[in-house]
Amino acid sequence: MFGAQHLRMVSLLLCTLGVLGAHWAHAARLIQDDRGFEFLLSTPAKRIVSLYPSLTEGVCLLNACDRLVGVDRSSNWPEWVQSVPHLGGLWDTSLEDLVRLKPDVVIMSASNAKLTAKLERLGITVLVFQPQSWAQMTGSLRELAKLVEPFDSEGRAQDPAQKLIDRMQEDLSHLSSQMPAWARGKRIYLQVGSGGYVASESSYLGQLLTSLSLVNVAPKGLGEFPKMGREWLLRQSPDIIVMTHEQDKPLKKTPGLRALKAVIEDRVCMLSQEESDRLLRLGPRVVWGMRAVVECINKMRPL
Repeated sequence: MFGAQHLRMVSLLLCTLGVLGAHWAHAARLIQDDRGFEFLLSTPAKRIVSLYPSLTEGVCLLNACDRLVGVDRSSNWPEWVQSVPHLGGLWDTSLEDLVRLKPDVVIMSASNAKLTAKLERLGITVLVFQPQSWAQMTGSLRELAKLVEPFDSEGRAQDPAQKLIDRMQEDLSHLSSQMPAWARGKRIYLQVGSGGYVASESSYLGQLLTSLSLVNVAPKGLGEFPKMGREWLLRQSPDIIVMTHEQDKPLKKTPGLRALKAVIEDRVCMLSQEESDRLLRLGPRVVWGMRAVVECINKMRPL
């Protein structure tokens, strides 16, 4: 049997372990990705691989660009990421090169579940984020902040994400105030890419257009980014047209579309590649992309 001294020693040891366990539990942070998977981290990630451009940009706007040790080929902003190893695209990622980088975590979209499974079988922590709305995007930013930010003196994660989100919301409100009076309530068509895909009311771009007091010609019932033909567009006859990515041929030289009133009267925005990247990547820079749309509308001849 234990003597009194042994019992005191055991009791002290258990108390010490309990205090250490409680301190670790207090210091650790819980991160949840878009799959609902939860990860408990005791320290911020120091080596991050990002395989999704908007996540790359989010990490950098959270002042953690220097944590990125590898990115996908489409990650091109900020310029600093050009110096980081590029590991291919989502469907041809170089696993050998990725593993060699010894990341603490890989952040990526939900588009390639097979790649996610391969990485997890290799023992690599994977966080999946693919927001489809403004609310989901800001939620992803908060989770990314938990991933990269240090603890404060009491072991809690700092929250730079909220400052970034507040600034984005302020910028969006400012853009709304800059919309010319003649354009409010006017019907807009926003084509994403060159394949005839359009941002409908239910898409995040449609939500942003609504916040600017514009009326989307593509209703929610069509899905978020439906592919629509020229005949449909001619029937809609939008007041304003926005085309992402530079087109090979001006709309005034495109058969059928050159008959649209918006084309005849030059109420068309042709966004550059950089402006399109900002708009089509649902991350902190989407507001910058929407700014290009508002600036273009302000240069148009009023209806």
